Amino acid sequence: MPIAASTSWMPFVRGSAPAVVDSGRTLSAGRWRIGRAYRPGRLVCGCVHVRISRDERLGLTERERRLVRVRFHEPVADDLRAELTQLARRRGTASHRAAERTAPIELVVDHPCGEHERMIGGLQPPHRRHGQLREIEFGFGQLTRT
Repeated sequence: MPIAASTSWMPFVRGSAPAVVDSGRTLSAGRWRIGRAYRPGRLVCGCVHVRISRDERLGLTERERRLVRVRFHEPVADDLRAELTQLARRRGTASHRAAERTAPIELVVDHPCGEHERMIGGLQPPHRRHGQLREIEFGFGQLTRT
């Protein structure tokens, strides 16, 4: 039985139409940005990778939807390195207590268009606790935009 090769018949493919992109929401969503970390006017880490993404679950406020993860690269101040090491080693409620004891950090994130975004908040325990410091992603919460 011969099969007719016809280009007029195209199977329906779900999702073949391009999605509408809202450039305001996706400008920094999910990408790693470079920044610096400060504590009361003193540089404590010269290279911080910051990822800002959104949680799309229902029932969250705009502030709760924003998820920020940070990775600290060298050079890191000795006092911050000690806090990060303790935060990464502890588990469960001990890790949350260690996070509450850490001093707030101010992050200055550089955007490609030349602007800077300042965020002040506290560190949260990481999900992955093993590996080098630059591989461990810490949460960043209690954000205040200035």
